[in-house]
Amino acid sequence: MPNFISYANQNLSTEQISHYSHQYADIDMWQLTGQNEDYFPFVIGEDSTHYRIVYWSKKHGIINYHDVDPVRYHAFLLWLLDNIHPVFSNQQQAEDFAKARDWPRVD
Repeated sequence: MPNFISYANQNLSTEQISHYSHQYADIDMWQLTGQNEDYFPFVIGEDSTHYRIVYWSKKHGIINYHDVDPVRYHAFLLWLLDNIHPVFSNQQQAEDFAKARDWPRVD
């Protein structure tokens, strides 16, 4: 596995984040971030600057994905978009999609 430079808890410009995220090119971000079928990631947002990564948890439903490294977070967004993960404009649209497909939830 490559040695990634961490930008955790740094206040970076959009240009810096985009530039530094190239270190994750050709990396399977699904595997790197520990996602699996029980934590299915997708995107809620209007565009590449106003978005959030969330995931569907079988136990908890839709949960925000947090990462203290803005570069890795952005690289994960790009990976999700490139790998055809769902994108919704808002939370309600995501919840409606999940409900229509009977995404399981274990309470």
